[in-house]
Amino acid sequence: MTAKNFLSGVVFALFFIFIFIDTTSETPPAIPEVIETRHAILNISHQTFLYSVENAREYEVNGIIAAGVVPHHTTAAVMISGFFSCAAEFADYYDTVIILAPNHSGGFAEIIASERDWDVGDGVFTNRSFVADLISANENAAISHSHMEEDHSASVLIPYVHYYLPNTQVATVLLSRSLSFDGTIDFARWLENWIAESGENILLVASIDFSHFLTPQESIEKDRITAYAIATRDYRMIHSLNDAHLDSSASLIVFLQYLDALGIDPQIIDHTNAAEFLNAGIPETTSYKIIIGELD
Repeated sequence: MTAKNFLSGVVFALFFIFIFIDTTSETPPAIPEVIETRHAILNISHQTFLYSVENAREYEVNGIIAAGVVPHHTTAAVMISGFFSCAAEFADYYDTVIILAPNHSGGFAEIIASERDWDVGDGVFTNRSFVADLISANENAAISHSHMEEDHSASVLIPYVHYYLPNTQVATVLLSRSLSFDGTIDFARWLENWIAESGENILLVASIDFSHFLTPQESIEKDRITAYAIATRDYRMIHSLNDAHLDSSASLIVFLQYLDALGIDPQIIDHTNAAEFLNAGIPETTSYKIIIGELD
């Protein structure tokens, strides 16, 4: 072998070693943060959201909304956008939107939270301090990312928070039917104390659909019972109501308890059912309400 051939072989071998070391030691591309740490928005289409914003119901409010009840059926999306457009009049006031919603699938835990952010626009960011305090202070609370992402009851509202209140954080909580009356009251008191001690300006939103899968006339009758329980603050009665009346008695109780603590009376500013949006002749319907509590 000539010196020339020997040197050529050495150069080729060194080049091969360099390439091998470089490519195998290179750090693989990081998985985008959105995949690892953010919830996807699974339960409302972009088209439905845009339509609801363009056709938002018009409501008249006189002051800052401290708390509200909104639907989560996308059939009533124009009511959701109508509520949040009212809150947007005071967008600079709010620090965090706390959403209470039913755990439709049941099980896992009586109170479910998640510290993950939401994948919409630049992101809707979760108030992790709230989540950490909730889990540490409530033995019946637990983290479940899958429940939070897959249940439409809270996730449907996230695009509206992003659009109307873009500078706020969120905290989403799913409440199970299995949460006892005493457990509901304990959670309500804990939440009141947390809000008072946090120093934050909070918009509390209870995500509730009312009478389910009834004829329009039956729906009216069930809604009258629920309205009476709300007006008389009969919390035990509210807790006993099933899906024929509403899908989250716990969320409604916590909402009303919070308003009571603030000395605010709830106002029902909209009440309708799916027949208005779908077809007046449909055999079964679900009813919806917008209820607000305004600060003086």
